[in-house]
Amino acid sequence: MDIKLKKVLITGASKRIGSAMAMECAKNGWDIVLHYNKSKRLCYELQKKLLKISKSVEIFNADLSKEKEVINLFESASKLSPINALINNASLFEYDNAKTFNTENLIKHINVNSIAPAILIKNLRENLPKKSKANVINILDAKLFGLNPDYYSYTISKSLLEFINKISAQSFAPFLRINAIAPGIVLPSGKQTIKEFNKAHKKNPLRNGANIKELLSVMNLLLNTETMTGEVIILDGGNHLQPTPRDVAFLKD
Repeated sequence: MDIKLKKVLITGASKRIGSAMAMECAKNGWDIVLHYNKSKRLCYELQKKLLKISKSVEIFNADLSKEKEVINLFESASKLSPINALINNASLFEYDNAKTFNTENLIKHINVNSIAPAILIKNLRENLPKKSKANVINILDAKLFGLNPDYYSYTISKSLLEFINKISAQSFAPFLRINAIAPGIVLPSGKQTIKEFNKAHKKNPLRNGANIKELLSVMNLLLNTETMTGEVIILDGGNHLQPTPRDVAFLKD
């Protein structure tokens, strides 16, 4: 990687995992590009915090379900200087199941969770300066490796992103390194209470679920390991080895 160029675009960066990754990247000397869809206030609040430790923090709005806005996002984000890292963190996460799903909802999930990342990866490669390299981190979901039937359209769309992760790593080597993190429950899901979250967080072989600190450590590993591409790192305490029959948001026992 060109060490003179450290600029990362993080989608869905205004809250939760996205904001934590933005803060970690800023601490490590990256110029930051924050993307948001509806969380404008949170994104600008995050920018104020980041500017205390990073010299450059840009903000751009885009609806990732719309191809033109995805393309415009990358063009705007790379206008001042080239991007050499992309973290596809933004995600649509709406409940349905095999009986209730409809075509419109499935397509909506695929547009945001699969097609938008693929477009951004393609644009990253096309706009990369000569003799430069870059890398991509796709945020998946540990449930892909220990399936349950909840969140049907979401799960299908994230499964597609897993294939995009591998085939784009093949397609864009040696210029791009493309890897993924598949976390289990890191923060409360849906309408989970803190008590329910803490209980579900320990329902895995290690009795210890993923946390933000470890996710950030893996992010740094992927950003800095020059010989890794096409990989998926699962962070779920081994839950994918003993998957639950329902999503953790619905586990009461």
